[in-house]
Amino acid sequence: MFTRLLLVLGYALLSAGLAHAGVQRIQLDQLHPEPVLALTCVSDERGLDIPIPERWALKKTTLVLHYTSSNTLLGDQAQMVIKINGFPIGQIKLNPTSPDMVVKINLPTTYLEAGYNRLSFMTSMHVPRQGESCEPFCSPDMWTHINLKDSSLEAEYDEIPVPLSLSSIADYLFDPKIFPAGRVNLIVEDRSPASLTALAIASSGIARRFDYRKVVFEVSETLRPGMDNVLVGRTSFVDAFLRARGLELGQSQGGYLKIFHLPLETGGTDPAHALIVLTGEQYDKVKLAAETFANLSLHFPGSQEMTVLGLEMPNIQAHSGRGVLRANQAYTFKALGLPTTTFKGINNVGKAIHFRLPPDFLVKENRAAKLKLNFAYGAGMHPTSALNIEINGAPVRAIHIGDANGAMFENYQIDIPTYLFKPGDNTLSFGVELHPDHQQCDVVLLGNLFLTLFENSTLTFPEMPHFAEMPRLELFMLNGFPFTRWPDGHESRMLITDTSEQNIAAAMNVVGLMSQKNGHPLLGMQIETQLTEPLRGDTIVIGPIDKIPQRVFKHAPLRFDTAFEVPYPVLQDNEKHTLAYVTQKSRLGPDRALIMEFESPDESGRSVMLITAEQGHTLSKFSAALLEPEIQVQVKGGLVLVDMHERLPKPKVTSLETGAVYTTGKSGRSLGFEAYLYAHPWAYYGLIAILTLGLAAGSWWGLKRYRTLRELRRISQE
Repeated sequence: MFTRLLLVLGYALLSAGLAHAGVQRIQLDQLHPEPVLALTCVSDERGLDIPIPERWALKKTTLVLHYTSSNTLLGDQAQMVIKINGFPIGQIKLNPTSPDMVVKINLPTTYLEAGYNRLSFMTSMHVPRQGESCEPFCSPDMWTHINLKDSSLEAEYDEIPVPLSLSSIADYLFDPKIFPAGRVNLIVEDRSPASLTALAIASSGIARRFDYRKVVFEVSETLRPGMDNVLVGRTSFVDAFLRARGLELGQSQGGYLKIFHLPLETGGTDPAHALIVLTGEQYDKVKLAAETFANLSLHFPGSQEMTVLGLEMPNIQAHSGRGVLRANQAYTFKALGLPTTTFKGINNVGKAIHFRLPPDFLVKENRAAKLKLNFAYGAGMHPTSALNIEINGAPVRAIHIGDANGAMFENYQIDIPTYLFKPGDNTLSFGVELHPDHQQCDVVLLGNLFLTLFENSTLTFPEMPHFAEMPRLELFMLNGFPFTRWPDGHESRMLITDTSEQNIAAAMNVVGLMSQKNGHPLLGMQIETQLTEPLRGDTIVIGPIDKIPQRVFKHAPLRFDTAFEVPYPVLQDNEKHTLAYVTQKSRLGPDRALIMEFESPDESGRSVMLITAEQGHTLSKFSAALLEPEIQVQVKGGLVLVDMHERLPKPKVTSLETGAVYTTGKSGRSLGFEAYLYAHPWAYYGLIAILTLGLAAGSWWGLKRYRTLRELRRISQE
């Protein structure tokens, strides 16, 4: 009997352990901006960062590496060393007779810590010498390429129990280092606008913590195992929900937050996942709890529960957000994420600054951004050495650094034409070509071969008007524009026409996408479930086709009615299509979704974005697909059709520039005279002609008057 009891207990412990174990696999190209790591010259080192979340206790980590090397290398002298955080953990011979290889390497977990770990590859390559000549340091046939798309990392781990403190919310639970994606289940009291607004705020806060890591929301009426759950509602609902599962809520007079280990419907708890409660006596207190939850960013408090009595947000400016530069403000390189950097030796990896410009910036060609560089370089450089500057991948300037005595420069100013930049994401890159001044076969000493770029260098962007021609769904994919014109979603709202669980989940995925793009919780966006007239501000409408108000469809570029016009591309002229419009009676069909953007019928310069499909589950599937970068880059124009049929290896995206063109400017209003001239170039040219003629007429009149007065003075003197 005792033996049987031990067996049962052991089986239970084993089952519990297996329930909290996991295996995840990620392709390495998802961890690096380029699909290939190229290593060249006699010696080179490249790498990428591997994320390890705090929630994982690693048991085994396996690297599958696909690399191709030159078949002209000296096999007995060419090798690749694999490092983790600077520690060598493996070596591979680069065999010229087997240049294309796939190897599997077990990475010691003792070298991997919670956080970002540097996985690097260092090569030493040589080629046969011709006669008695010296080996060149960089020969075209010295190369090894690591194919990141075919390389992967697999992690086996146990999930660590969640600490029962609200400080876990900051970066433990919703961690961008969790791969390949995050999943969170949302439970809401009812489908009222007040409840859904609080739910959207909570979803916004969760997605923002995941940074750019994909997070998919699910909505249900009960708890879902294997993921973190968030419960949002008034105290009466939440208390009854928890008591049915053997949990106590506690007492509060304001907004209230509490964290539990996830209770299981079959009994017991899952300590590896959390249930977070956001509640209050009334809806305003529930919203206060959700806003507080969205803003918790420190490891505080350490308690399991918290009562919120007030929240004061800082003042924010329109057209700001994650990494967005303000006009006429000098930003140091340190503030832009590039501290003082030294490039050493011959084979250097470039550095880059990533920043954003407001998506509705009207970039004028007659302006210039000011780049002031502070840098120093060593002596003994060959005259061919240079500091190269690129904007968005295009080389635009090379600074000569060939002074044999070395030099140091302060406030080295470069004017960069603003037409080289673009609304949204921009990259300013620095690369160096450091060449020693030596003769062939000379001993090369590289200690003096360096260039240091100092962090107090600055970048200043000039003032630009906020003006854009719409519809442009690509601007939405940049940072949620125009719905994030104010970073908190002020003056924007979302209309959820069908409050089924799948449709609400789709709406929360869209909210999460906007929050991740903009980097700010959407505390000011209002959620509605019924169309109110007139439409004010910028509006997102999401729901099945049969639940979309006809008043909204009436103004869309594709109107579903008894008979409607469908644009079909006929001929592509440069970047635009010539469209044929076919009046027809048809349906969208299953596994397809539409995004359309058009001007609000009630307020000039404001936008309506419509997301629809025939069924709610298709919308939920589509909202998850919309989180994929390869889908986002294809969304543009005024109408986007996405086919997600299972026969397709991946969703097929068709984007069209269709619909009536309208303009939007600062605070959603047109910029008056300047905007009118921009949108009507003939009026601009006409104004120039009128001003020119007016100036000529004025000059002629002034000259004639001057001559008349001079003649009168001459006559009077006589």
